[in-house]
Amino acid sequence: MQILAFNGSPRAKGNTSTIISAILDGAKAKGAETVEIKLHDIDLKGCMGCLKCRENPGKCSQKDDLSQYLEAIKTCTGIVIGCPIYMYHIAGQMKIMVDRFYSLYMSKETAGEYESAVPAGKSYALVTSQGHPDPESYMRPIRWLAGMTGGGLGFEEKGRIVHANSHDQPAKDMDEILKEAYDIGQKLVGNS
Repeated sequence: MQILAFNGSPRAKGNTSTIISAILDGAKAKGAETVEIKLHDIDLKGCMGCLKCRENPGKCSQKDDLSQYLEAIKTCTGIVIGCPIYMYHIAGQMKIMVDRFYSLYMSKETAGEYESAVPAGKSYALVTSQGHPDPESYMRPIRWLAGMTGGGLGFEEKGRIVHANSHDQPAKDMDEILKEAYDIGQKLVGNS
């Protein structure tokens, strides 16, 4: 059992990272191997728009540190997507990764229809953190992120944390959120 966590935060001890850590602790407690991919710290290149993933379905031709993890998504038990909200949208590092997820969407013969290169039955969790105190304020980019990296690829969502008011209420001081995150980590692994 392996859980992959894609962390779009550039801050190693920031709110997003703290919540992801609690999720991974929950998964580890259920026996999962966990891998956290800190997008800010790896050699991460954007989509080239080459469309070679249409010729070789499910494979991204871009070569960088993300390549191995795009392949690992196909064999892992589940994934965590974590990202702060910057400038009213997801952080830039995460947008680069989302663009690369395009290779996991395989075209069908009917124009505009896709199927997932990710086998069914995998679990998914989403974490976002924002300074705005209203958790509903950035739902549009949050729904988009969940759709492109989770639901659209057939993942089964096990939990979602939208951490609001992060400047005044850091995640490290919020036992309720950390407990929820730990529980989500356990749900990602399931009854395995």
